[in-house]
Amino acid sequence: MWRFWKSAFYVLLVGLVLYCFVFISVDFLPWSLVGRRLQQQRIMLLCNTDYQVLLKAGRDVLNQIPLDSLNLRTNGVEISGDFPVPDSVQIPHAIQDLKPRRCLINYDGYLSVEVSASRDHFLGVNIYPEEFKEPYRRFTYGDRELIPGLWYYDYEYRYNPEQYDKRIDELIEKHKKKGDR
Repeated sequence: MWRFWKSAFYVLLVGLVLYCFVFISVDFLPWSLVGRRLQQQRIMLLCNTDYQVLLKAGRDVLNQIPLDSLNLRTNGVEISGDFPVPDSVQIPHAIQDLKPRRCLINYDGYLSVEVSASRDHFLGVNIYPEEFKEPYRRFTYGDRELIPGLWYYDYEYRYNPEQYDKRIDELIEKHKKKGDR
């Protein structure tokens, strides 16, 4: 009977160690499932998306938002941040095809389309309306301008922007559509 419990203990211990390894690796190791999924999302967004079509789609969404819902003031204090795109707004296929985790309208008047599957890692694009003026000093449009009015943002830029920009250049060059070369 003692041998049974000893064997069961070792099996349980090995299972617990394997579970912990898989659980930790999913979020923290570069070769993890989440890391691979984030890389696929970067490739889809940066290399397999028509920027002009995406910009037009985002501006179509912004045109459906009533202007009185932006730049709200409560008791004389301007509200900052963002809110989800209302259900009544038609989301174009160019945005739906990205399978965004969320689409947010910023009170400053632009659309954020976040494609990252991880809640800890922000990755997506900010889409600005024509004639957008930065609302305050040191306003950040995003991390990398793809075309005028369309900015890519990625959490990884926070650590070493210059080095990460080189990695993004390499990624785009490696995964560019053959017709673009």
